[in-house]
Amino acid sequence: MTFLTTLFHQYTGTEAGVSAVGVGALNVVLTVFLLVCAYTDATKEKIYNKYTFPAMLAGLLLNGVFGGGRGLLWSACGLAFGMAVQWIPYSMGLAKAGDVKLLMAVGALKGWAFCGFGFLYGAIAWTFIAIPTLWRKGELGEVGRTIGGYVAVATTTQQAPDAPAPVAKKKYMPWGVGLAIGFFVALALEILLQKPFWFTPSW
Repeated sequence: MTFLTTLFHQYTGTEAGVSAVGVGALNVVLTVFLLVCAYTDATKEKIYNKYTFPAMLAGLLLNGVFGGGRGLLWSACGLAFGMAVQWIPYSMGLAKAGDVKLLMAVGALKGWAFCGFGFLYGAIAWTFIAIPTLWRKGELGEVGRTIGGYVAVATTTQQAPDAPAPVAKKKYMPWGVGLAIGFFVALALEILLQKPFWFTPSW
């Protein structure tokens, strides 16, 4: 338990024991990966396996090579966290399988904290992209009611209910673009503040 607690409090690759060279290499891979995924999501409406799976593998390998066993485990936890946090948007039809794998890859590259906070920043960015689109298509109210109902059932039962049927009928919903923006914000914060958020955690 102590080991897992320590792992939870390692917010960056540096804190997980990854060398400066390794962190630099990971940042380069992340930047290229995000640019490619944002481009394919915006132009092809897809995030391809040929980019996400190699990025996951690169994250595991680079963190393992430059951070040893601790770096590898930290990377694996980030990958698992990415899959978990993206599952609800995917189940509700607001994200595609490629978006889930994008988050898994980012988690493998940069760890759980970067993945989680970048996801939050990306959700804000995506809101500014998606709300006008859903409003023009007349789907905004339906999506809002579905999300509200899901949260209400989960709160009442204290359990995750069955995922509702997708309500966003529009083929193109650039979730990957919003996520890429959020992860670039997280990267800028990490470079400037040595962590992907601006506050001092109390947990």
